[in-house]
Amino acid sequence: MDQHTDKKQSHRPYTTKPEQTEKPPTDMLFREQWFPTDIWFVDHPTAEKTNQRLIKDIDRWYDRDQKGIVRSNSLGWHSAVDMHHRSEYNHFTKWLFEKVNEIFKGMSYHPDTQAFCDNMWANMNMRYSHNRNHVHPGALWSGVYYLQCPKDSGRIWFTDPRGEAHCMVPRHSKHKDKSQWREVYYEPTPGRLILFPGWLTHEVEPNLNKEFEEDDRKGWRYSLSFNFIQRAKPNTTIKERKGHDSGGGVFIEDLEVTDE
Repeated sequence: MDQHTDKKQSHRPYTTKPEQTEKPPTDMLFREQWFPTDIWFVDHPTAEKTNQRLIKDIDRWYDRDQKGIVRSNSLGWHSAVDMHHRSEYNHFTKWLFEKVNEIFKGMSYHPDTQAFCDNMWANMNMRYSHNRNHVHPGALWSGVYYLQCPKDSGRIWFTDPRGEAHCMVPRHSKHKDKSQWREVYYEPTPGRLILFPGWLTHEVEPNLNKEFEEDDRKGWRYSLSFNFIQRAKPNTTIKERKGHDSGGGVFIEDLEVTDE
């Protein structure tokens, strides 16, 4: 079972461009890797204070609406998805925007575009609750931010998005290269933000913490989730894509049918 265990932030550069200034020697094997899947993470600079404030507001939200909604959550509570419109969370949401825009800049997205938060919600995972295998349709970047994570409260799991790569898996030595992993797990860490492509399949393990009684919220895992897309900045000349030079898309209402 492959496991992500690094507790430190990744400091690899945004981009790497190997420069080939001369003809490579013959009979020497070179390795290139393409189609990477980036997962970013960062720890909040004032996590303890920020998390306490967020948990207090989320508890109030839960007490007002314990039914919530159902998406990938099983047994756990999923809030409405309008958290980014609720002013009491703006102190966190602004920091989140800053981090997503860093990714936009680092990945050389068009300078006339910016991050746009499509939806955002809170999660409370009680004992045995989990999130089923899923993706986030329509999202460019998705993620999770951890507020409270008692022991054994459930890791987040990602799998190799290349379906064909699962068809033939070679045997490896005990310490195989990370590029050969087929799945990866991240331990939930309070104050940690994890960002990943919305199309990347993931799920969350059940909360198996038994240090507290089932109805004791100290044993629940608290987290926030969200989806971001790319939108043109105001007052820019960038045009929306029409798609395949087809002249633009159509709705069914645009189609007129005439008799022969």
